[in-house]
Amino acid sequence: MGGLGNTSGLYLAAQGVGHLALIDPDKVESHNLGRQILFGPADVGRSKVEAARQALGSIAPDAFLEAKKVALTCENEQTLLTGYDVIVDGLDNWKARVLLNHFSVRHRIPVVFGGAIGYEAQVYVVDGGNPCMQCLFGDDPYEEQDCAVQGVLGPVVGMAGTVQAQEVLKILLNTGDVLRGRIWTYDAFRNLSRVVPFASRSQCPVCRDKELEYGR
Repeated sequence: MGGLGNTSGLYLAAQGVGHLALIDPDKVESHNLGRQILFGPADVGRSKVEAARQALGSIAPDAFLEAKKVALTCENEQTLLTGYDVIVDGLDNWKARVLLNHFSVRHRIPVVFGGAIGYEAQVYVVDGGNPCMQCLFGDDPYEEQDCAVQGVLGPVVGMAGTVQAQEVLKILLNTGDVLRGRIWTYDAFRNLSRVVPFASRSQCPVCRDKELEYGR
């Protein structure tokens, strides 16, 4: 429930998605407020998931909102993630994203990945087959980037979260051209966006034996 989860969660709740699980172990900090739009100064020090549940509940009072104040790990991934139709990535570290990627391929559950740093954002979908995240980025972790340290323009995070919500709704409604095997990138500094296809790798250790199913 960082900047990506705040924005995507807001639109999903407002659009009538009736069951959302909010997962985050952290508390709201003052430096979060410029990009985490569900929170205000009065929320500093509160659990992010509880503050987000309260904010989303005021927008969608009939929605079932679960607050899970934990971090995603290999020990709890089954408990946290099983039973949902779509997973939205709002993470900020490679290891947890690797878990999501493996989970998607293993259980054929779509994950809408997203990221933002500086003036740049990206969104792509792994839909339980190939190509997967490691086809796109390879086996080695990319350099960890921290918004609080390196900075990010708040609206750029909002752009990524909005596109994530858009992709989730397309998957749930089984309509439109979902970003499967394609990555959407946005450069706010130059005000440029593009969609680039990426292929599966024949030797990918995660998805090489899986076939991507588009008939959702």
